[in-house]
Amino acid sequence: MADENNPPHDPTKFKDFHIHDFKYKEVHGTPIFLSILVPKVLLTEGADLTETRPLITTFHGGFLILGSRLYSEWIPDWLLELSVSQRALLVLPDYRLLPESTGMDILSDIDSFWLWLSNNLELSLTALYPSLNLRPDLDRILLTGDSAGGFCVMQSLLRHPEFNIKAAIAAYPMVDFHHRYWSEAYEKLIFGAATVPTILIDNHLKSLPPNAVFSGDKDPATGAGLARMPVALSIVQNGKFIDFLGQEPELYPIDLLPNSKLPPFIWVFHGRQDSAVPFEQSEYFVKELEKHVPDTVVRFDAPDGEHGFDGDFKLADPWIQEGMSEILSHW
Repeated sequence: MADENNPPHDPTKFKDFHIHDFKYKEVHGTPIFLSILVPKVLLTEGADLTETRPLITTFHGGFLILGSRLYSEWIPDWLLELSVSQRALLVLPDYRLLPESTGMDILSDIDSFWLWLSNNLELSLTALYPSLNLRPDLDRILLTGDSAGGFCVMQSLLRHPEFNIKAAIAAYPMVDFHHRYWSEAYEKLIFGAATVPTILIDNHLKSLPPNAVFSGDKDPATGAGLARMPVALSIVQNGKFIDFLGQEPELYPIDLLPNSKLPPFIWVFHGRQDSAVPFEQSEYFVKELEKHVPDTVVRFDAPDGEHGFDGDFKLADPWIQEGMSEILSHW
């Protein structure tokens, strides 16, 4: 089932891939999709498909409020290059978004995604390429996500230790919701933007039909994936984020670290000048990781940079290459 409402923002970004959309669940009649990106190099004549292919799963960012799985500006170059170089399948899910849905709804979608992956990924690939032996290796999973996607990464690891995830990358992740940033109103110049008044949130909620479900973000006029940015800014800047996320204990990754079972290696990186997710949240989270999960090796990089600073980095850039060498030794 093709997702015609959320095509790639910039299709040229994915020129080295075949893209296939699948519905992995439905809520109130609204389908929620994932995309499988198959490197074209795997389908060339003479490609070796005698072995199963490693898997990269990636959750998109956007404050849990905006964005979508194929919004190309938020998919870093190094990630696509990694998929091609390792002949790895790339799977990107959408999930329900705040404020129409809740944090617990998002956790439900994360659970549904992993269930679909376990039960349907290989069958779907066989249906797509019946003459090829294209099979995923569910024992070789690299899990990645940035910003809100970093929250989804940690929730996946904490909720689904049954999956043999070898390594994870959490880029400038949203993982410390106890921080006052998420519940208090004060000046937050996110990407330099002045505070958006709360009337915008009120008007947005009043405009929604009953049982509204949003799992993508596309401006019909421009095709861009940031139509919900004003709502996101208003929610975060005015300290309303927790009101919409919820306060259930399951939503707070830091509180779930004690006695958890995590992959052998996790790479966290966060720009020091991040205006969207404060740098000190990752700094604190890494300390808690190292304290509560000592068997997991954690690499923490803290370069200068704004939110999303790694978007144009290539796999060959020294900083990415150094971290990736550790990823590859575990994945």
